[in-house]
Amino acid sequence: MPLSNQISDCGGSFLCVGCNRPQDRAVPGDRFTHCWKNDAVDERGHWDRRDLLDTVMVMTHALSQDENIRVAEGMTDEQMNEVVFTPD
Repeated sequence: MPLSNQISDCGGSFLCVGCNRPQDRAVPGDRFTHCWKNDAVDERGHWDRRDLLDTVMVMTHALSQDENIRVAEGMTDEQMNEVVFTPD
């Protein structure tokens, strides 16, 4: 049963989270199904609440860090797409 989904404007990608059936779970607590589909990828996995929360937290932090770097360096999104980050 879908809880939330997002389809790209061009229809080329789809992202969703929904509830799955208990009999379909390998891990009893993984009651959510996370789906990601585009022209290159078709993935689906069963996740628990903590998996979803931690994933959102990590993605939000990554976006914040990326934006902080972009603003601090005075770069555009196009310029950021060309940056190759290397470890110190």
